[in-house]
Amino acid sequence: MADKHSSTKRMGEALAAIGVMASLVFVALEVRQNTAAVRGATLQAVSQQSLDLAMIGIDNVDLRSAFFTARRSPEALTDDQKQILTWFITSKLRADENRFRQIQLGTLDASSSGQLSNNMVYRFHHFAEYWAANSGVWDADFREVVEAEYLPLVGTAP
Repeated sequence: MADKHSSTKRMGEALAAIGVMASLVFVALEVRQNTAAVRGATLQAVSQQSLDLAMIGIDNVDLRSAFFTARRSPEALTDDQKQILTWFITSKLRADENRFRQIQLGTLDASSSGQLSNNMVYRFHHFAEYWAANSGVWDADFREVVEAEYLPLVGTAP
């Protein structure tokens, strides 16, 4: 009788262990699926941010004018145009910082997020002036990225 009881108990424990393992596999699959969904949503949000910035440049005549002046004859930029470029640069840097942070967190893969510094505004001399005046408001790790990847672009052709 004791043997039958101990055999039933072992079988019950084995079934319980199988149930726990099956539950853990299910949870692992759910976590993986959720991680993929979060990464997809993050990539979509970052892409939308880039598209929104591009649309601002398309829709805003003053910004387009400031871009053309900065590209062709930066010395001719008016104070208003410099201010418009400053606001745009700040917006672009915030979008790039967001992308940089998402890569750090692992929610965005560096290879699928595009090149951070691939933007005309970082080639303008006004960007170097902006950075000299405003770099202190950015976190040190992002400042390092800007100084290593963005500032060398100033004055270069696209």
